Amino acid sequence: MSYWEPLAVDGVIQDLSHLEPFEFHALPKGSDDPATISVRFHDHCFTESFDPARHRTPLVTNQQSAHDQRAFDPERYALSRNLPGFVRHIAGKRIAATRNGNLARVELANGDKYAIFFTLRRVNNRRADLFVVSAFKWQRTDAVASTGNMSFDVALAKILQGKPLKFPHN
Repeated sequence: MSYWEPLAVDGVIQDLSHLEPFEFHALPKGSDDPATISVRFHDHCFTESFDPARHRTPLVTNQQSAHDQRAFDPERYALSRNLPGFVRHIAGKRIAATRNGNLARVELANGDKYAIFFTLRRVNNRRADLFVVSAFKWQRTDAVASTGNMSFDVALAKILQGKPLKFPHN
């Protein structure tokens, strides 16, 4: 059985196979031995908050929490097609801490920013879980956090050592 079942949205089947869980390897800062990172995606990568004034019915996915009403978002869905590739190439990217987890921003081909919110958890000293909580086109101009930022490779090394992620102040 697939992690994500295809969705029927207004009579059209939306394939979610691009968001199936996967693993990749990344080199933690200061290590010569790559770590394995297991990746999963939340439905917030292709949905938005349900608004009865704009949406007919809430969307039901097989990975949805009972209290979270969501609606299909065509823009988020289209952008999610590239999300696994962005995650596979997160090594070396700068990440920041936010109230909702860690944030990586990538630039899209058209110059827009794409925000990827994720959590990174230690499994053991060679494995980590990365859960993409949400991803969407970034339209804010203000700072997302005053906690500073660090390289993903540094964050991965800290997580694998069981250390908290303390982001340096800018």
